[in-house]
Amino acid sequence: MIASVFLGIVGHLSFAQIVQQFFGSLLAEKTIAVLLTLYLMSLYEVFLRRSGALTRLTQNFIKLLGDYRLTSAVMPAVMGLLPSPGGARFSAPLVAETLAHSNVPDQEKAFINFWFRHIWEPILPVYPGTLMAAMLIGISPGSMAQLNWYIPIIMIVIGWLLVFGFSMPSIRFQKPNWIEILLDLGPLLAVIVAGVLIKSDFTVPTAILLACLFIYLRQYKHLPSMISLTKEALKWKMLAVIPAVYFFAAVLTATGGDKAVASSLAAMHLPNIIFFIVLPFAISLITGLTQAGVGTALPLLMGLTTPSNRVAMLNLAFVFAFAGVMASPTHLCLILSRDYFQAKAGALYNKLIMAVTVVSIFPIIFILF
Repeated sequence: MIASVFLGIVGHLSFAQIVQQFFGSLLAEKTIAVLLTLYLMSLYEVFLRRSGALTRLTQNFIKLLGDYRLTSAVMPAVMGLLPSPGGARFSAPLVAETLAHSNVPDQEKAFINFWFRHIWEPILPVYPGTLMAAMLIGISPGSMAQLNWYIPIIMIVIGWLLVFGFSMPSIRFQKPNWIEILLDLGPLLAVIVAGVLIKSDFTVPTAILLACLFIYLRQYKHLPSMISLTKEALKWKMLAVIPAVYFFAAVLTATGGDKAVASSLAAMHLPNIIFFIVLPFAISLITGLTQAGVGTALPLLMGLTTPSNRVAMLNLAFVFAFAGVMASPTHLCLILSRDYFQAKAGALYNKLIMAVTVVSIFPIIFILF
């Protein structure tokens, strides 16, 4: 926020113009939609956790899959449908319990918990960075999912090969409680489907609100008071990032800073694709936040795009912001996973860097060919 005000002053905006940019970005539909989405998603996660639905889901998936290796990967992936700061801490005990009698090393348990939890981030609008990227690029969350559909598949394959090699899972189906699975997971799946199919800024928050109401009405006897639940879901630091990012983007455009940055980068006489890879990757790597890489890099890089390649190039920048976060030692989920399993940092990071490197090759190939 302070950087945005400083940029406005350096860019010769008057105090009134800076205030106008602030309130204009704060009250914009896309800002309100993202804020509602993030808060309601946090509330939904609190409802599921407090009602015991997450525990039921775990037990049912263990019954359904049978193979402990497959279950250990599926559980953090299921939990990853509910993004929350430090959410890897919720799935870590489930991974530990599933692999308790296996010979899987601690660093690989930490890798499983961290890696498979984040396979959905490039495509799901319930993640702050993904939703922010779609809004900045000017496309719907559904279009974002269509652009990046292949990344979760590659992450699943690479993650499995690095931990379990070419040994395929041996699924032994048992009969889970399908009613419980449907009632506990169904509302979230409906949110995801609505976000992909219905192109509106307020589709996702509206769908999450309905999902919250469904869970609350079904489980209210097992939940604390609504006041305590809403307080628990309120994460000011996470929410404050959103208006700050949009304010920065608005001031950057109003001062012509985006064009100035684009001119400076172009003067280096390097292929533009390098900037779309390095800048968002470096910012996310340092901060450990996808939204930091997205919110800082995308507005700066817009000036290097043309109408014909804007969506593709800015999406590439988003993918590398995500890659930077996955490789970041400051990523909270990675720190929590490493600490929970007492994993050796060197072995864990080596495997992580290999995985991120392989996954990052594919979007470059797709953009070039």
